[in-house]
Parts: sequence; C-alpha cells; structure tokens
Amino acid sequence: MIMLIYMLTIGTLLMALATCVFGCMRKAEYAHGMMSGCWLIALALFVLNWMLAQAVPFGNMRHVLCFFPLVLAPAAYYMRRSRGLELTAYFAGAAALCMVGALCMPMQAAWRQMPALQSPWFAPHVTSYVIAYGFLAVSAILAIASCFGSRKQEHLHAADAVVMLAFPFLTFGLWSGALWADVAWARYWAWDIKEAWALITWCVYLIYFHLRAQAAFATWLRPLLILGFVAVLITFFIVNLLPGLQSIHSYAQ
Repeated sequence: MIMLIYMLTIGTLLMALATCVFGCMRKAEYAHGMMSGCWLIALALFVLNWMLAQAVPFGNMRHVLCFFPLVLAPAAYYMRRSRGLELTAYFAGAAALCMVGALCMPMQAAWRQMPALQSPWFAPHVTSYVIAYGFLAVSAILAIASCFGSRKQEHLHAADAVVMLAFPFLTFGLWSGALWADVAWARYWAWDIKEAWALITWCVYLIYFHLRAQAAFATWLRPLLILGFVAVLITFFIVNLLPGLQSIHSYAQ
C-alpha cells in the first residue's frame, strides 16, 4: 500500500504539471480535463492515507500537503464558473508545489491521535486552513506574475479575487482554533509561536483589505500579497520544521 501511495502522489504531481502546461498553451479543454484527473487521483490518495493512518489523514505535514489538490481543483472550477476567471493553471501550479513538498516528507503512515486532536473541531479547523493557504498560494503566484508581461492589472485583479475568497476561511481557521484551544487547554490563546504567526498572517491580509480601496496605497498591494504568503510559509513550514522551536502544536510535525 505504501508503494501505491507514492505512485498516487507522483501521479497527482504529474497531472498538476500537465494542467499547468496545457493552461500555459491556452488549451483550456485539456487543462480542465487534466485538473479533473488530478483531483480524482488526489481523492484516491486521500482515501488510502486515511486507510493506512486509520484516522482522518491530517496527522502530519505530508498528509496535509496531499490534501491541497482536493480543495484547489474545485476552487479553480468555482473561479471559472462564478467569477469568470480562468485560473486553472495557477491553481494547478500551487497543487504541484504541494505535491513536491509531500514527496520530500517522510511517510509517517500511522499516527496516534493525541487527546487534544480528538475533537470535532479538528477536521473543520484543518480544512479551513488548507483552503485558505491554498488560495493564498495562488494569490502570491498571481502577484508575482503581475510583475511581468502585459497582463499586470489582470493578474492583480485575479489575485484580489482569490484573496477575497480565502480570507473568510483564514478567519474561520483562527477563530475555530481559539475555540478548540479553550476546550483542549482551558484557554483561548497561549501566544504559542504557531498561534502568533497565524495571527500575524491574518493581520497582514487584514491590512491588505484596508488598503485595497485606497488609490494612494495601490503600490503596496502587490508587496502585501507576497509578504502575506511569506507569513503563511513561516506559519505552515518554518515553525514546524525549524529545529529548536518549542510549540504546543508540535504534534503536526
């Protein structure tokens, strides 16, 4: 089963990369088909991870990274159908980066749900953050793309639309985490390093929303989108992986 999990991980990555290629070639029909295939393989991978872990597969960073394509593919469809934005290649690019990260992580197939994780808040909290972080990765890619070529404003407009969709999930993740902490540890907030960086991330995007309608701060928007995603990377990766950092959230390592 472990070999099959690795094969499905590689298959998800290859389908995401193929989606990017067809998207860049402006072959939308093929890109959409590849993205659907990426989602189906990622679904099979999620089910196998669940079977092997014998619990919802959010117990380590590899599990969480493998979950990203499951939310990014439907999001690309939503942006296309409801917002009229063809961003399939960008969402696929974010999914591909996640799968590269998953392949770099140890398997850690089985894991024990510590008491703090045995909560109905566990799945919705993690899912909301995965959705938010996936969308914010896409917004950062679009912000970087807006530095080049003739579609700068188009990319910035798309990045703004994606952040608008991400922020409620980011807020729910922060709010649900506080409620969960009160149940698990009898306090809403501990100023743990991961909690602090989650709050910093939320504040950066809150500043973005306060400035986006002000013409005088138009040049700040692109740097804020990139800075916000740097904060996401610190919250999601650096805090968990940097040796020597102590966190009450270390179970996610």
